[in-house]
Amino acid sequence: MHALLAATVLPIFELPEAAIDTYLADLAAHEPSFPARLVEVAVRSVGTPYAEGPLGQGAQGTYDTDPLINLSRVDCVTFVEQTVALAASSSYEEAINTLQQIRYRDGEVSFETRHHFMISDWIANNGFCRDVTAELGVPARTVSRTISRKDFFKRIGARDLGGEKSDRTIRLAYVASADAGAAEKNLPSPALIIFVGKVDWLFALHCGFYVRAQDSEGLLYHASSQAGRVEATDFVAYVENSSRYLGFTAYEIGEPGF
Repeated sequence: MHALLAATVLPIFELPEAAIDTYLADLAAHEPSFPARLVEVAVRSVGTPYAEGPLGQGAQGTYDTDPLINLSRVDCVTFVEQTVALAASSSYEEAINTLQQIRYRDGEVSFETRHHFMISDWIANNGFCRDVTAELGVPARTVSRTISRKDFFKRIGARDLGGEKSDRTIRLAYVASADAGAAEKNLPSPALIIFVGKVDWLFALHCGFYVRAQDSEGLLYHASSQAGRVEATDFVAYVENSSRYLGFTAYEIGEPGF
């Protein structure tokens, strides 16, 4: 790590906006590798308090008036989104703009255009993520789910949205939880990990970043509702000890080109 970056003692969630600007400029100037910048930001985010759904459309939003960016608290999805945006930016303003491109279809900020479904919306519209699930040296399993945006919006009280969108049945390849140990050695580092739950109307139940440490230990950086903060935990142990998931999908992360 460059000396300028090492001098940034405070975690990102405790930095004022001006210090974040300086941090991102230093990071972009001294670390040419996007994957390395992403890992640096993820490590600097450990300890960030957890909060469900902390981001929205801003004060003028119709359905969600939470802020467009909030580095002081995250849930699992916003941790992933903001980490990618920060790693891809050299200023706080650029990070805000990049974040909206990641979160919304064509960067159009509205509740309807947000990528609510991680597999059918977020992954499908963020081409910087490449699915490597089938490349991990273990047999991939498949699961089919019917994704209904209309039912989703009805469920959350936004009945006037999503009516023009037809239901979609999607087949998804995933690594079974029991195969996590065998698959882990072939995971790229960093990788976006999406955990496939047992809920029949959606795929993604949780997400985070896989990072292989220098001692070869594979860690999961994620915003944990149970821990109440962003934490780094043993990846294989986390997967194998959770009864919530069928398994996971994995994605190599390139630098967003917005």
